Amino acid sequence: MRRWGRPARSALPAVLLAAAGCTVTPLTNKVSPGDDAFVVVVGEGDDNATDLFAAPAGGGSFARFTFNRPVEDLPKLDPTGTRLAFVRRSASRDSVVSLVVLDLVKNEEQRAALPAGLPYPTALGWGRNGKVVIVRAATLYQADLTPTLGGIVPVPAAERAAADSAVEELLGDPPQGVARFCGGQACIVATGGDSTMLGNQARDPVRWGPDSVAYFVGNVLEVRPLGGGRVRRPTWTGTPRHARLLTYHPGSPNHSGRETGLSTGR
Repeated sequence: MRRWGRPARSALPAVLLAAAGCTVTPLTNKVSPGDDAFVVVVGEGDDNATDLFAAPAGGGSFARFTFNRPVEDLPKLDPTGTRLAFVRRSASRDSVVSLVVLDLVKNEEQRAALPAGLPYPTALGWGRNGKVVIVRAATLYQADLTPTLGGIVPVPAAERAAADSAVEELLGDPPQGVARFCGGQACIVATGGDSTMLGNQARDPVRWGPDSVAYFVGNVLEVRPLGGGRVRRPTWTGTPRHARLLTYHPGSPNHSGRETGLSTGR
């Protein structure tokens, strides 16, 4: 069972939520995983601990939802927006590193230690329609989730191409390119090989729905349409210090409760 730390405040008394069969988490009444468009970032809280924070994608307030001494890193939301994969380690990168899958709705987590001697991961992804977590650590590894998180093993040769795509930030629908770093700067590499720089200070580029790319410039997030047009900037309060490594979910297309997050489509 995931220990979320300090209980979240809710508009309804916890006893009423419990009676209704609801699980109270720090995200209760802030974002609804699986329904709302929302983001998760890594950042530092007032206690200087490195944890995970979530907020509605179109703007609003960030809520801290992990409270651990170990460092959490490389968050990646699954295709449903209800589960989050990330790695956890102590302050030293030489420590044991674990892959964690957190169910944001059920308030439960599963963990699997990365094999000893494995290089520190550089990216995570979701494969097989959310049934596998892909870990890029020099080469590609995977952990099955059928039904629980299994051990971390090399990706079979026949599945490497799909696994490689799973850890990339593919842009457009169908994909028109990929967001990555080109010479230390954030850029878009088109399917034909041409690259477009996103700016000298742009970092951490990610897919933002089917039509946009998002990236940080300093501490500001910019959302740029792939087809050109006005750059948009969500406004949040309570943004953690050194917010980075954003992951985004566009929300359910059948959910009309909140904005989709500045994208013209989901």
